[in-house]
Amino acid sequence: MADLGTISLMAALAVCLYGSVIPHFGVKTNNWNLIHSAQNASILSFFLVATASGILIHALIISDFSIFYVWRHSSTDMPLIYKITSFWGGLEGSLLFWTLVQSFFAMIVAFRYQYSNREIIPYVITTLNAIMAFLLVLLIGWSNPLDLQAIVPDEGQGLNPLLQNPAMAIHPPSLYLGFIAFSVPFAFAIGGLIRGKLDNEWVLTTRRWTLMAWYFLSAGLILGGQWAYEELGWGGFWAWDPVENAALMPWLTGTAFLHSVMIQEKRNMLRIWNVVLIITTFGLTIIGTFLTRSGIINSVHSFTQSEIGPAFLVYLALVLIAGFALLFKRIQMLESEYKIESVLCRENVFLAQNILLVGIAFTVLLGTTFPLLAEAVRGTKLSIQAPFFNTITAPMGYALLILMGVGMLISWRRSSLDNLRRNFLSPLIIATLGTLVLFWILFEKTMQWGVYIIFWSTIFVTSTILFEFVKATQIKIKQTGSNIPMGLFYVISKNRRRYGGLIIHFGVVLMFLGFAGSFFSIEKDLTLEAGESNKIGNYRIEFQSVNEFMSDNARHRAAVINVYDSENNFLETLKPAKSFYPTQPQPLTEVAIRRTFLEDLYLIFSSENAEETNSVTIKVHINPLVGIAWAALPIFTIGIGICLTYRPKSLIAQELVNRERYMGTLES
Repeated sequence: MADLGTISLMAALAVCLYGSVIPHFGVKTNNWNLIHSAQNASILSFFLVATASGILIHALIISDFSIFYVWRHSSTDMPLIYKITSFWGGLEGSLLFWTLVQSFFAMIVAFRYQYSNREIIPYVITTLNAIMAFLLVLLIGWSNPLDLQAIVPDEGQGLNPLLQNPAMAIHPPSLYLGFIAFSVPFAFAIGGLIRGKLDNEWVLTTRRWTLMAWYFLSAGLILGGQWAYEELGWGGFWAWDPVENAALMPWLTGTAFLHSVMIQEKRNMLRIWNVVLIITTFGLTIIGTFLTRSGIINSVHSFTQSEIGPAFLVYLALVLIAGFALLFKRIQMLESEYKIESVLCRENVFLAQNILLVGIAFTVLLGTTFPLLAEAVRGTKLSIQAPFFNTITAPMGYALLILMGVGMLISWRRSSLDNLRRNFLSPLIIATLGTLVLFWILFEKTMQWGVYIIFWSTIFVTSTILFEFVKATQIKIKQTGSNIPMGLFYVISKNRRRYGGLIIHFGVVLMFLGFAGSFFSIEKDLTLEAGESNKIGNYRIEFQSVNEFMSDNARHRAAVINVYDSENNFLETLKPAKSFYPTQPQPLTEVAIRRTFLEDLYLIFSSENAEETNSVTIKVHINPLVGIAWAALPIFTIGIGICLTYRPKSLIAQELVNRERYMGTLES
């Protein structure tokens, strides 16, 4: 079966090479049968890659250790869910999963747009097939997860215990979906550059793809934060790890792209900037892959040293050179006839947001890659830690949050002072009063100024969102005579793009509130004997005993901790543990968390000294507002779901015209 999978990958490579070359000849000869065959090639390549993927998943489920990858990343005693997630738990499998998703998206594009975007779709198919061919060359030549081994062992090494977490069933696929989805607007931009067709059609066509890419990257980042919070045992969820940064950078430039294309749609401006952004975003997904796969960085997320890292670096160079060469060739066609008419307008706010987002992305890129460059040039090892990133990115993040509230209500083209006063006076007053109340509450505590900026900004943005919903709903109720729920439904349904976006912005507010909780966190090491207790914050922590138990593939030693509130009322028994896996030389930390919406009590079993004093050392964190940060994901889901239901009428009409023309061409 493994040989069949490898043959399927080889056949997929041949098909992708065909799909990369033949559309060009179809355009040159005006032969749409050739282009249609390339579209069919994209569909066929998906089924070939799916065959190889199905063979690997089946081998993982049945524990076929004749396949080296299965032996390396699975074992017979692993739960079924983790056997399946082993598919993307290692280097070779993750690359196959990447190729599978890439082929699926290429198939969707080939099928979905076979009648529309006729001028550029041949080169869109060429670009997507070329990306596929590169991935398949890596799979077949260097990282084939279906390679066999001569001696078949009785047992496998098992999946890395750090990856045996429910979030890992969703977190990596979400990131991959986000990375790969950006290849579609990139391919449309390249197709438009090649053909010299650079109107708004490619932007409108790929809007949903951009939204999906942004959403999946957002979900991947949030779920990755949850995984780090629960599995790594250091009490936080973001540490500016290089691989975390690799996922954050395309999210930042992708967010900038989402906002700037709105200016292109409304005013036919920033067309050059939008092409630059999508090329940069796609390039950053390659950089992220290179950092993860090369083994040149020290990260809890990274794979071991691999030969394919340099291949991604060469691939990145080719993408950037080709993309920007095409851009410079067509740059005169992209120049806008229109100019920004006023300082006080939505265009300027979006442009300022773009500058800040790209500035943060550049800062993260510099901080992540500079140690590598320094070591390569001078042989000196450097380490850039969290204070560097926090110091530079925090002010830009605060400015972004404020501009987010302004951009939602300020007018296009120009805004009068009366308009600004009408839209923003009440939110400004509410935000200022709320912050003054917070300052009074925290007067005796020495707090960083960032606390008050975040809370002022979140109150301001939330107020602008609520006022917009309330005002629009009241108008709709008067017009229709309906009740409040139906009025709200009518408001959202009539302008799904706008109000879906407002909901997404509220999710961003929740994320900032979650970040603000770090200013109030409490950390303390407690060494306790059996029956002894100690206070921290509003809790009393009492150590009872150490219990040992077994799971399917590990031995665990857990400290039994009773938790009481400030009034000595029993709340919960928590069991932070040390887990011993046969494949791991060192025990792994299993944290215990008491979750509430406003704060988490987070316990880490640091050590025990049973021989002398029968005591344990427990590291205790009180992390306020973490649950609010996690709540951003369902809010994003609702907002994106609403936005995805919207399609421009002009695009629908153009697709119908193109379909009729295409069918007429076939008949003739």
